Amino acid sequence: MTVSYLGEITGSRTGSNTLGVRSYSRAFRLTTSTVAEGVYSVGSHASLPSIGSVYPDDSSAWCRSLSVTNSDPWKGWTVTAEYSSEQELKENPTDDPAKITVSTEQYQKVAETTVDGYGIVNSAGDIFDPPHMMDDSRRVITVSKNMLTAPLWLLDYADVVNSDAFTVLGVTYEIGVAKVQRISISGTQVRGAFNFLSVQIDIHLRRDGWILEPLDVGFRYLSGVYRKAIVSDDGTPITTPVMLDGSGLVLSDPTSATAVYGSFTIYKTDTFSVIPFV
Repeated sequence: MTVSYLGEITGSRTGSNTLGVRSYSRAFRLTTSTVAEGVYSVGSHASLPSIGSVYPDDSSAWCRSLSVTNSDPWKGWTVTAEYSSEQELKENPTDDPAKITVSTEQYQKVAETTVDGYGIVNSAGDIFDPPHMMDDSRRVITVSKNMLTAPLWLLDYADVVNSDAFTVLGVTYEIGVAKVQRISISGTQVRGAFNFLSVQIDIHLRRDGWILEPLDVGFRYLSGVYRKAIVSDDGTPITTPVMLDGSGLVLSDPTSATAVYGSFTIYKTDTFSVIPFV
């Protein structure tokens, strides 16, 4: 069984330029020695262009597809290679630039503060029960990159917050505003002689960062080293939490302006310089 490469078809080359995107095509003639040799055997011949290889006289255009036609059944075959400058598709898939998109997703969160930073409480200084909710829209950066293997650090970065500033599409994001929300790894793919994986990383951003800042409220207060129940004026235990002053005591003047908030680091932090943004 033999697939024979006869060469490029004279005069088969075509090209066009549409709004700056250059496209080309070339055609090649091959023959097979038996009926059993089919499309895969013909299209895999080593003398044909490989996906990602450059066009002969335009190094910024890459082969994007090969189509195989049994032009002279059963022996004669024509393979057409299509090239384009629209996307940098390299012969080695890991040399492809990262694909980056930016979008938004909407979540809900408890409305604890106003835009001016005041606590959201009723006219008596108590928090609302049940609490009111508000929209929490987040910017989402999605990074897709081809890799030969999944790096060891990858899955450990789930829920990691950035400990360094980083820049994506010309926008710089400060420390603490970004968190790796989702990581996905494709099955093995093949391009020419390369087996590779496609890795996608979703990064969510919050304007206020990822530090937990709950309103300081509770049913008990500190008395020395002891915690004692807070009671109402008639001596009965309170049924809704009251605002505290940040040191474990009942806030003497509970208003939205005097509300106290905690500060808790709940997510691991690490550098985002390992994420393949290019």
